[in-house]
Amino acid sequence: MRNCNAQNRMNPVCPNESNRDMSPEFVVAMAYVPWQQFGPLYDIEKGLMVGTIFPELDKPFLGRRAFRR
Repeated sequence: MRNCNAQNRMNPVCPNESNRDMSPEFVVAMAYVPWQQFGPLYDIEKGLMVGTIFPELDKPFLGRRAFRR
């Protein structure tokens, strides 16, 4: 990925940015974040090992894509 700002500090816009269709009727993104239910917590040692005290947030990194094609 190129850093357009490093190429020309006076003009921070990438040359191909003007080619994008930025019509106002298109929504850029819609985020959905479910409410977290407060439940049992990991103990301190386990929380430090996995990086969270919330079991629902303990999603190990597998080093590959997480979805099927």
